[in-house]
Amino acid sequence: MRTYIKLCGILLGVVLCATALFVGAQEPTDAEPTAGLFQKERVTRILLLGCDRASGLADSILVVSINEDEKCASILQIPRDTYAEYTEKDYKKLNGALSTFGESGIKDFFSSALGVPIHHFAVVKLDLFCKMVDAVGGVDIDVPQKMEYHDPAQDLHISLEAGRQHLDGKTAEHFVRYRAGYVNADLGRLDAQKLFLRAFAQRCRDLTPPDYFRLAGASLTGVQTDIGVGEIVRLSKILRECDPDTVPMQTLAGQAVQGKSGAWYYVLNREGACRQINELTYPESPIELSDFDTDGLFHRVQNSEFHNVYVAEEKALPLVFKPY
Repeated sequence: MRTYIKLCGILLGVVLCATALFVGAQEPTDAEPTAGLFQKERVTRILLLGCDRASGLADSILVVSINEDEKCASILQIPRDTYAEYTEKDYKKLNGALSTFGESGIKDFFSSALGVPIHHFAVVKLDLFCKMVDAVGGVDIDVPQKMEYHDPAQDLHISLEAGRQHLDGKTAEHFVRYRAGYVNADLGRLDAQKLFLRAFAQRCRDLTPPDYFRLAGASLTGVQTDIGVGEIVRLSKILRECDPDTVPMQTLAGQAVQGKSGAWYYVLNREGACRQINELTYPESPIELSDFDTDGLFHRVQNSEFHNVYVAEEKALPLVFKPY
């Protein structure tokens, strides 16, 4: 039992992030439709969605890829404000896709859009994130700048000093949610989530068996996923060999662009996204530009600024992102 708990804890430590974490230990309700694919590619891709408390929108969207042959893993972040025309409604940001497609269709949607199969999904609510941080006794992290933000409507009050801090569940939530003071706003928050993920993963490497028990216990409820216990153990064995400091984490290439309505969107760059998918998700064979976004969901031809970002050569993208 201790070995199993430790395996689950290592898995959790690697794939927890920001407001999306862990592939929970629940038996799948249906037979695995992609079981043959695991044996062929020996790669497992997991879509992690971290949802807020009120609206059910996904504040964090990640693809975790685990390569069994190479004994390595990677994380690809997709900004929540990514433009995607998946609905006839006016709201065209990717964080609403779960509400549209539901748990039954979200894997197929991302598989088609990204051009690589997504094998599993996990949906996690923000409260579970806090519980898991508390379960490991908190996390030490270097806060890059003073964070001060107050929103009475959400009962959200963030006040963190710059420098080395010990964060419990509540203050960790504040750290990964803060974005108001970053020059590049939500992109700055994505960078903070990378910092937190590495710190949490390192913390998990130092846990005792009782710590692992608390961590696994905190994660067994509140996760909607199609990953079974057997798969958890299999993936954990691979992830135990990964050093969190060497796991590559990148944000999908693109640029923030203001729409005609005044709303800001993150527009993906097709060339950069293809490169990152090939480097970070370990496809059996490299995808081509024609394999990515085959339905043109991320491309708004009618808006010249959106179009220019989408079709630009990756090296032509500006290094400084507009705030949004």
